[in-house]
Amino acid sequence: MVKNQHESDLINAELNDIFEASFDEIFVTDQHGVVIRVNAMCKKNYRLPAHEIVGKHVQELEAKGVFYPSASLEVIRTKKPLELFQNTAYGRYLHVQARPVFDRNGDLKRVVSYSRDLTELIQLKKKIEDMEERLENYKKEINDSAEFEGLIAKSSSMKKILALVQKVAKADSTVLLLGETGVGKGEIVKRIHHHSNRRQQTLYEVNCAALPEHLVEAELFGYEPGSFTGALREGKKGLFELANKSTLFLDEVAELPLHIQSKLLQALQEKKIRRIGGKEAIPVDVRVIAATNSDLEEMIKKGTFRKDLYYRLNVIPIYIPPLRERKEDILPLVYHFIEYFNFKYNCSVQLSPKALEALLDYKWEGNIRELENMVERLVVTADGIVTVKDLPAPVKAKSEDMSGKTLNNILEEVEKSIILDAYDKYGSTYKVAQELGISQSQASRKVKKYLNQ
Repeated sequence: MVKNQHESDLINAELNDIFEASFDEIFVTDQHGVVIRVNAMCKKNYRLPAHEIVGKHVQELEAKGVFYPSASLEVIRTKKPLELFQNTAYGRYLHVQARPVFDRNGDLKRVVSYSRDLTELIQLKKKIEDMEERLENYKKEINDSAEFEGLIAKSSSMKKILALVQKVAKADSTVLLLGETGVGKGEIVKRIHHHSNRRQQTLYEVNCAALPEHLVEAELFGYEPGSFTGALREGKKGLFELANKSTLFLDEVAELPLHIQSKLLQALQEKKIRRIGGKEAIPVDVRVIAATNSDLEEMIKKGTFRKDLYYRLNVIPIYIPPLRERKEDILPLVYHFIEYFNFKYNCSVQLSPKALEALLDYKWEGNIRELENMVERLVVTADGIVTVKDLPAPVKAKSEDMSGKTLNNILEEVEKSIILDAYDKYGSTYKVAQELGISQSQASRKVKKYLNQ
């Protein structure tokens, strides 16, 4: 029991402090709907102090749009508790729980409402829904991308390459892969071998740039016992012998010394090799695929690459363009690597639309290899949704340069670059249409549009 007025005042003060400290708004009306008390949270929800609300009828406040609908009016009408969502004049979204309070005779005495502000939560939900919608649109954009044994492409240039790879795989012709480091030459080689008549045999490959010059000949052509100091007593087969009836991939072939180039030419022409220290020519049936990121024609002019070897290797040349010249392939590759590394590391990382736009705009000097490494790093280190701030500094910096541009703006710039480059190269809309796989009317319209910009 309360013993004296002083103790009663202390209890009332404490209850008032608790009332005002509540994270939720507490809104009390009498049995007629007149506000008799409301705590300080009303100022956040309605931008009105408590003294401007107390004494007003909830119907008046509802009519003025301070909040809508009124939970108190419904409780007064039904004499039952209820829950509803309420909007305020200043764009807040409130979850309201209102309950009737009865006196000893069972008559309605008060209506007490507890309102929780869900504005940030609803806005976040809307942002997530918008983001999911945009991600779905991105996925729809890549639905027509081609895939051939892990090689993914949406661009017309890569689709043509994949079609050529399927044709070339069935033959035994020598293939020369050209293009920058990281564009996927190794994957092309694997697909050619996998779909060839030699697929039952092991694919052999060597990076010519990684071999010390004094070991290149022994590695490629082997040696007889006792051929040189340090040689194995029983001798050794070279890669050409090991790859007999199979495929040999010579990566960075431009790095071969001239005297080895001569011996390679002889092996290709005669289909025979001679080990170091050996007298007998050994017949070999090897399909050679070579690759380089060097300009072989320029090297021929400088005398660092044999012209006759170039022609022998260049039977079926396949140029793989860098990723920055086929931006249409970036998003399909990103989604491919995201799925792969999510599965590998048991993660569920996704990229936000802004992060995807940043990756789309980046120049990718390291091409697919750089993209793959970056996606793996993001999957391993990120939590949930990857945003622009989670991206490496170079990508983030480029993204900041593009601030204010939508994906459509960026795609239009990419299209403009592709169309005008093709027009500069071929000089006619007919050839542009043929090269890019669009109708001549489309090519003509786009060329005219971008030339006039």
